[in-house]
Amino acid sequence: MSVHHLGEFGDFSLTVVVTSPPWYENAYIVRHRASGQLVVVDPGGDAERILAAVSAENGTPVAIWLTHGHPDHLGAAGAIEDALDIDTIAHQDELPVIAAAGDLARSFTGESMSGPRRVRTFADESPLTLGGAEVAVTHTPGHTPGGVCFDFGGFALTGDTLFRQGVGRTDLPGGSEEKLWQSIPRFLGRVSDDTVLFSGHGPEWRAADARRWWKFMV
Repeated sequence: MSVHHLGEFGDFSLTVVVTSPPWYENAYIVRHRASGQLVVVDPGGDAERILAAVSAENGTPVAIWLTHGHPDHLGAAGAIEDALDIDTIAHQDELPVIAAAGDLARSFTGESMSGPRRVRTFADESPLTLGGAEVAVTHTPGHTPGGVCFDFGGFALTGDTLFRQGVGRTDLPGGSEEKLWQSIPRFLGRVSDDTVLFSGHGPEWRAADARRWWKFMV
């Protein structure tokens, strides 16, 4: 597992914690630079190391945000809720996926997993706030019913909706290829060319490159 500070983007700084096998998932810590408030986005595992990375930020944790509710994106959420006394925030359409995360984890790994227990939801594309700064939310169903992308301005977190030259799978419960193919151009139409897109697995890329690639996919 590795921890990397990815840089400052306007009002925010971004750190990634790449979790252990089998998921190799990108869990992110986003810190509002002026206020010190921070959120943990998609803590898929390695709770102790994520908590150590949060501590190193010397900020004030206020919530866990989920792009979606698959086990590789929330495996450490319960432990982090308890350790930091914070809630988990997700789209309301994602509640069934979050509830089934333990069963899905067992089907993949044979091991049980407890998910978040303090889940609060938002509807549609209501913006979220961090340190008083507004964070745009795009509802991107397809990989899961309540999947979302978070746009912080200079960068966006796309979860498993969109990877560098790849898209999320749609064969798990609640997935829909048709909806995903509608969600991706909607999201890409809302971000500027120089927005850096960070996904749930693998490296980042810029929105301009993603748009050029997408033209060859449809």
